[in-house]
Amino acid sequence: ARQAKYEYDLVVIGGGSGGLAAAKEAVELGAKVAVLDYVTPSPRGTKWGLGGTCVNVGCIPKKLMHQAALLGESIHEAVAFGWQIPEPKAINIDWESLKTAVQNHVKSVNWVTRVDLRNKKVDYINANGYLRDQHTVVGVTKNGEEKVLTADKVLIAVGGRPRYSDIPGAVEYGITSDDIFSLDHAPGKTLVVGAG
Repeated sequence: ARQAKYEYDLVVIGGGSGGLAAAKEAVELGAKVAVLDYVTPSPRGTKWGLGGTCVNVGCIPKKLMHQAALLGESIHEAVAFGWQIPEPKAINIDWESLKTAVQNHVKSVNWVTRVDLRNKKVDYINANGYLRDQHTVVGVTKNGEEKVLTADKVLIAVGGRPRYSDIPGAVEYGITSDDIFSLDHAPGKTLVVGAG
């Protein structure tokens, strides 16, 4: 048997949809693969698990909250179609329950993603990865422990994060899309600055 020159054929830095898809495809083609993923908490302290922006602070929580809004709207519209609802104006959303339901769903997706990697024999390391050289990746855990990995190929799939505008009060009074789905209270009327 040939001695492998590197510990892995591929190391992926980033556990979002792109990095995960690449890792799973590489394993299907016979590669030995590791995925490093770590999310630095937002300035407001929001952190999340494996799966990237879409799963944790983008598409999925947005769609769940949108569905909740549509359900509320449907309840109020049902009266016009003959549904008898005691005091429809008294029907309100419980933000804490909504937030908990959304976060629980997101955590279940994080878990399923992690199990899927394990089942596919992809090594998952919860660490912030950086390149030491062309074939060496260092993963730094939240405890500061370093894990050194070598690979024939390295894929950087770290995605993007929103940033605060450089205007007075932005950090103190504003939030980013990273934080909207985990606020302690409903945001109420909201001004959106920028797009993405």
